[in-house]
Amino acid sequence: MRIGFISDVHGNLPGLRACWERLSSAGTDLVVCLGDLVGYGPFPSEVVDFVRLKGIGCVQGNCDRAAGRGREDTGDRFENVHWQRMAADSMQWTMDQLDAGQRKFLRKLPMEIRLRIGIREVLCVHGLPGNVTGSLGEHDTNEVYGFALRRNSCDVLALGHTHGMFLRSVAEGMIFNPGSVGGGTLPGESTLSVLEVDDHTGAISLSWERVPFDLEEYSRRYSEEGLPPTFLKCIVLGRDPRGEWHTDDINRRQRWAGPL
Repeated sequence: MRIGFISDVHGNLPGLRACWERLSSAGTDLVVCLGDLVGYGPFPSEVVDFVRLKGIGCVQGNCDRAAGRGREDTGDRFENVHWQRMAADSMQWTMDQLDAGQRKFLRKLPMEIRLRIGIREVLCVHGLPGNVTGSLGEHDTNEVYGFALRRNSCDVLALGHTHGMFLRSVAEGMIFNPGSVGGGTLPGESTLSVLEVDDHTGAISLSWERVPFDLEEYSRRYSEEGLPPTFLKCIVLGRDPRGEWHTDDINRRQRWAGPL
């Protein structure tokens, strides 16, 4: 079985379309989104409608929870108070774009999706199981990864939220993050993962893909809506909208100080 994983769309309709087309052409049996359909990006209502239309399985992210409940505070930590205020303004704009049915959809998204594939159990969450803003990353220990798999009775744990591509294989199984569709993982590109599980032997493999999208369409709509320019710059240069960088590339960091 081939499962396509996307995460953290954040209102990026061009990126979502590009990822869907890539996964459809790859012959995936199922597509799962690991949360945060909305927030920051200029296409929140269109993204929700696209996910519903295509029947994409989706867990609830912290931005989905906030938008569904009518709250500006997503529980994220930001670079500074200025970034936090911009994010709150952006979330208020996002909520204003959603109708009652779309907000209800976000509010009712499940906290987790479990898939049983042959002898393998795959658990899909946004942050951590039971903690929508929690995270695991490449700097945690194998003991931590193993404990997370054992505690949640799964062989594969699929995580979003951090926007960082990540994979760890330990004796207990595999933990991975596909990156993001619209969270600034790469400059002007989305990322996705394809998980392959052999129904009979239980053999598991994972691949990532970089997916270019129509950045001009995204930028034009973003500017038309008058959203904070900082978050557009994050998409163009590849920076997390909470302020962190996913790269040590000094050239990309230096470009931050200049115009787009």
